[in-house]
Amino acid sequence: MGTPHTGPSVTADGAGCRLRPSPTAYAVRLEGLRARDGAALDALLKQLPEPPWDAEVAVDDALVGLLGQRGFEVYAKGAVMARPVDGVPKGHAVGIEFVPYRNDWAEAFTLAETAAMEGVAAFRELGSPSGYEWGEGQGAFWIARDAKGRLLGFAHADLPDGWIDWLGVVPDARRQGIGRGLIAAVARQVGEASGTHLVAFAEDGTAAAAFLGRLGFTERGRRALLIRRAA
Repeated sequence: MGTPHTGPSVTADGAGCRLRPSPTAYAVRLEGLRARDGAALDALLKQLPEPPWDAEVAVDDALVGLLGQRGFEVYAKGAVMARPVDGVPKGHAVGIEFVPYRNDWAEAFTLAETAAMEGVAAFRELGSPSGYEWGEGQGAFWIARDAKGRLLGFAHADLPDGWIDWLGVVPDARRQGIGRGLIAAVARQVGEASGTHLVAFAEDGTAAAAFLGRLGFTERGRRALLIRRAA
């Protein structure tokens, strides 16, 4: 798991982006990618380190087609959902503790992550282990454990911007308030870091949009995740 902070900017005439580790694939994320046309995009791509690269783009942006012509593949689509940090419902799950993540739980985390993220395209791109198992102290990273110490769920968000980039609960522990409690813990830490909103990508074909909607998140647009793999 790389640093969540946005890295250096790259520009060309009519195009630009900032580089950062992707939170959803083993790739360099082209953050805020823009390009006036194919020629501008080509000029930008020539300045980048070797792929893999990925990008998050509005589904109706002409960039989706331009990237597809240059070897990028769509690996997920979904809705960007957001809500203010203030007023996030407090979580409560009987017999569950919510605590900051520690790297010495890496093995247990990897087992829980594999179960919780089954069927999620972003997790397929990362594979297992994903890298999040070494995320202690990076952003807001909370886990839920039962009385026996079993790790049941997790949530990670960047600080202070509140982007929730990793969230899951193991199947047999769902509908017990664990996800709600994790969101509440993350919201509290984002607020303490002077963040104002929580934002998440709800992948199509998962329960994320319905879950977030119950917590007051609303859709702010639809996005596609695209990747160009290493040659």
